[in-house]
Amino acid sequence: MGSCELCGAVSVSTKRMSVHGTFVEGCNKCQQKMGYNPDTDKAAQNVARVNRKTSAATSGGYGGLGTAGKDIMVRDGKELVDEFPSLVREARENRGWDQRTLALKMKERINIVQRTEGGKRPGDMVLKKFEKILKISLFRDISNQEVERTVGNKESRSLNLGDLIKMARKEGE
Repeated sequence: MGSCELCGAVSVSTKRMSVHGTFVEGCNKCQQKMGYNPDTDKAAQNVARVNRKTSAATSGGYGGLGTAGKDIMVRDGKELVDEFPSLVREARENRGWDQRTLALKMKERINIVQRTEGGKRPGDMVLKKFEKILKISLFRDISNQEVERTVGNKESRSLNLGDLIKMARKEGE
């Protein structure tokens, strides 16, 4: 059971259908109103064929099922602290190193260190090098309460565009 992306109906059975070159999940009522025929829709048949192939090929891989360690959205349950540039700079200065010395010890280019201290987020491997060389922690644990962000109560249906417009109009009054 899903929700229709066309009319917003919740807990209805939906089918993937092509609408003007894009694919949406639509309920039976919307399919009938639009005159959708899955037997004659070649694009939907091709998508179904490709989905069968890719789901069979990726069943043991990075399937996006929310598995810790595989899905990047639930990786480690840690996030980079906001003040990482100042932590790196302070740790480097406490050791009496300039940016060039730190870059040499990390076996990275100096502009990586400069950009990081300037606030640009480097890749995870570079961040781990900073942590190891400077003996600091740049990541913090995320509790489950911080990860789950919902609008409205949990029993309510999901928001759609119409709901957002109504909320904006109420705020404008």
